[in-house]
Amino acid sequence: MTATTDASYAVEVARLLWPAPRPTPYLTRTRDVRGAGSRDVLVLPSGRRPRMLVPADVPGSAPMVRRLGGGSTLARPARRVLEGSVRAGVLPLLRWPVVRVPAAGGIDSVEDHLSRCLQQPVRVGVLLGTRRVNQKPVLQVYRADGRLCAYAKVGHNPLTAGLVRREAAALAALAGCRPRTFRVPELLHHGTWAGLEVLVLSPLTVGHGPVPARVRDAAAHELAGLAGTSAPRLAAGPFWQRLSASAAVLPAQPGGDRVAAALEAVAASDGAEPVRLGGWHGDWGAWNMGLGDGVLNVWDWERYDPAVPLGFDGLHFAAQAVRPGQRDAARQERTFLEAVPTVLATADVPTRHHALTLRLYLLEVAVRYLDALTHGDTPALRRRTSWVLSLLERLAEPSSHSLLEGRR
Repeated sequence: MTATTDASYAVEVARLLWPAPRPTPYLTRTRDVRGAGSRDVLVLPSGRRPRMLVPADVPGSAPMVRRLGGGSTLARPARRVLEGSVRAGVLPLLRWPVVRVPAAGGIDSVEDHLSRCLQQPVRVGVLLGTRRVNQKPVLQVYRADGRLCAYAKVGHNPLTAGLVRREAAALAALAGCRPRTFRVPELLHHGTWAGLEVLVLSPLTVGHGPVPARVRDAAAHELAGLAGTSAPRLAAGPFWQRLSASAAVLPAQPGGDRVAAALEAVAASDGAEPVRLGGWHGDWGAWNMGLGDGVLNVWDWERYDPAVPLGFDGLHFAAQAVRPGQRDAARQERTFLEAVPTVLATADVPTRHHALTLRLYLLEVAVRYLDALTHGDTPALRRRTSWVLSLLERLAEPSSHSLLEGRR
């Protein structure tokens, strides 16, 4: 998939889910009579900026619209109107853009596959998101009565298929740990279908509003020790061995040589240092968590790792406030660096390891981003990778103490 997003993206994803030899899905605004067995899925919010495909004849799918528009006060009234229109079934009458899936008796589709997995007839809506290299179609799966019964993730290339497999393994491991401060989805099915990697998960009940920091910190603290902790010498531990192996296969340019130099510098200065390792979610952000029934629900576990330096989740959460390329990105970086000592103290990281932990976190995400760039390029990913590599190199300079120690 390329970096641009338009109606062709919606058709492309539909083709993955309703594959050949079925006739190709296509975009239309016509209200002509559909053939028996054909399907219309609404393209929302528009054909120019597709973010989801909503079943036109499943009123229970209307709440999908709430995922559009973020928290903008202007967007909320529009979302309410759009949600009501989906529920009432009036959008097809307004020549709203739809992806039409032609009928094809006896030819398997993702709905047929999920119906077999869940042992009941189902229909799907599709969360497309913004087209990017690691974007996986996420399906909301509905029962015949319109009630949401599952989510499904679809890996369609080597990168996303690997992420789906990683999440399946993570959820299987976490299920046996019985966390107290957070809840994870139940793994309902994992397998392959039509050349795609498919993961089916139970839905989580999530309300509205932000997650309090104390709730988030308590969950991150429990997660860090959930599978146990260890304190090997950095260069001899599993984290460093995995990171070094991943960095070794990166192309030298662009960026791979910079990571290699940073790894060599850290190994020389701190390779013999004992560093406490524990678990992290790997993408600890507001978009992957929410409160439901008084419990923190956390999803998207594809980056879970049971052995990374403590404090990584808190650093990742704080780092998301930095938006490289924005006019105030320098101020955002200063705010992030000022928060690092508090973030790491909350994770029980000793003060003498704060600078090292930050460098190790930046190495972790630099390798991740550079690997993603080998699968496909986007301007946002390039900007973020450049910022991470730049900060990593500045932290290695002799005067770098002013970046952290001078801000405490």
